Amino acid sequence: MGIATGSLVSLIFRMNDILMWGLIGILTARTLSVEDRGVYATAIVLTSAIGGISSLSSATGYFVSNQKRDAEEVGANALAMVLPLSLAILVVALGTRLFVSGEDGQVVVLAVASMAPAIIRNTSLGVILGQNSVVKYNLAGDVAVSLALLFLAVWVGVLGHRTAEGALQAWTLAQYVSLLPIVYWGRAWWRWMLTHRPNTALMRRMLRFSAVTGFGSVIGLLNYRVDQLLVIRLDGREGAGIYSSAIAVAEGLWLFSSAITLASFARVGRGEPSEAARLTATGIRHTVMVVIGGGLTAAIVGPYLIEILFGRAYEGAGAPLRVLCLGTALFAPQGLINLYFVNHRGVPSFPVFIGLLSVAVSVAAGLLLIPLYGTTGAAWATTLSYGVATVVSVTLFVRRSRLPFVEVWRIRRDDVAAYFRLARQLAETAGALAKRTKDGTGGADSP
Repeated sequence: MGIATGSLVSLIFRMNDILMWGLIGILTARTLSVEDRGVYATAIVLTSAIGGISSLSSATGYFVSNQKRDAEEVGANALAMVLPLSLAILVVALGTRLFVSGEDGQVVVLAVASMAPAIIRNTSLGVILGQNSVVKYNLAGDVAVSLALLFLAVWVGVLGHRTAEGALQAWTLAQYVSLLPIVYWGRAWWRWMLTHRPNTALMRRMLRFSAVTGFGSVIGLLNYRVDQLLVIRLDGREGAGIYSSAIAVAEGLWLFSSAITLASFARVGRGEPSEAARLTATGIRHTVMVVIGGGLTAAIVGPYLIEILFGRAYEGAGAPLRVLCLGTALFAPQGLINLYFVNHRGVPSFPVFIGLLSVAVSVAAGLLLIPLYGTTGAAWATTLSYGVATVVSVTLFVRRSRLPFVEVWRIRRDDVAAYFRLARQLAETAGALAKRTKDGTGGADSP
């Protein structure tokens, strides 16, 4: 599967994912107060990110793709570590209810409880992606979001539990139900676990790798969401609700770059150094082709869509959205560069360094700009931090890979032609299917 084909497959799933998230955003904006939506959105963002940080997803993907370990062995040993952790999290969630009362206590309990399925799912998805099973990987992610939309629509929209607590109840239940496909796909891992002793050496290696990537993910979480946390502190809960809508639209620009990263994961991990560098540079060029036009479109159309879809209470999101479109466009290649350093070169400390740099710039600029300009100041602080991080990351990638700088940014004719070739292949496949269907129908009608 070429980078264009793999990216298209991932992009289709990502578009559905974005659609589901968009519908969730509209539903919660129309049914919850701005303040409750701010609490709900912040809880979901933080707990989902923490669930990802606490998982072994980077390690499982790395050991399957780069180190070429058996997927069953990696999956079984990883689950042997994360299942007890998930159980401990559930105990902590229930214990928290004894110390925090009222609606706030229930929100905390639900938020903590939702981390357990996120840890199990992300750890398992690392194994699946390491096997280059892009379709299964995306299906598992889409199931979680689709179920969340269904449960929110019924519990919050129809049955009227229109509070942050009610929305989190629906969200948490959906996360647990969404584990069913992974349990089925990972049945070989369970068999390995029952017929083999745990590989403690592999476990230690995965834990060491995950300790670094986990810390990097913490920094990444701060990098992606420190602006929202600063807005809550410096501009209030209503500002956080408005700013979260601007972030949701602007980060849609990462839709394509994330699709390329997923399509390249196994190939970059397994490839020779020159091939991995070439694939990464190609992915960056493909990203540049899309984000320029996408950023301009989102900056022009996005503010009007937010007001139409979310309501007039969110019209203040227009100004920060326009600024964030620039920042997210600049930061779009970062996932590909991180993939090269972590999954191919085995340097999980690289995202830590870039994240710390970006967070430092974002916090310093945010403390200065948010009190003066509110959510727009937060957007400028984020854009500045993303720009600095991208310049440093690209420079380090070019030096380490020994590729000419022009290989990263200069779009080639073949980059564009790849999509025309893919379009012709899809058209030919569709034509062949239509012909077979017609012939089959004709044969059935024939005497």
